[in-house]
Amino acid sequence: MLASCGGGSHDPQNKAGAVLWREGAPVVLGHRHGSLPAKLVVKNIRVGSGATLEKGRTVAVRYRSFDYRTGRRYEDWWSKPFETGYGRGESLPAWERGLKGMRVGGRRVLIVPAKQAYSRIPVVYVLELIKVS
Repeated sequence: MLASCGGGSHDPQNKAGAVLWREGAPVVLGHRHGSLPAKLVVKNIRVGSGATLEKGRTVAVRYRSFDYRTGRRYEDWWSKPFETGYGRGESLPAWERGLKGMRVGGRRVLIVPAKQAYSRIPVVYVLELIKVS
C-alpha cells in the first residue's frame, strides 16, 4: 500500500518522502532527482486520537530513518519502541519541532535537511507515537 503522505499535487517534489508499507513497517522511496530539502518538512500519515505530546514528557516512538536520496535504511526502531525526552533537548532538534502537537497513535514523516541531521545528509524519519508519560 502506498501512502503519499501529502496533498494531491502532481509535482515530483511532492513525492519526496513517499512511504511504502511492507509487512506492517515503512520503507521510503529514494528521491534521487531534484533539489535537496532546505528546511524541515512535516507530513502527517495518520492523526492519532490519544494524548497530545507536551514539553517535558517522555515519549515512546517507533521509527525508521532513511537516506533521503537513496531510500537506504539507517536506523530501525520499528519493532522495539525508542524512548526519549521531549522538549528537554534530549533528542534531535528536528524531532523537537517535528513531533510538536502529535497525538498518541499518530504517524508522521519528517524530512530533515542535511544541516539539521546527525548524519549530515538529508534524512527521512517515519515515526509513530506509541506512548506519552
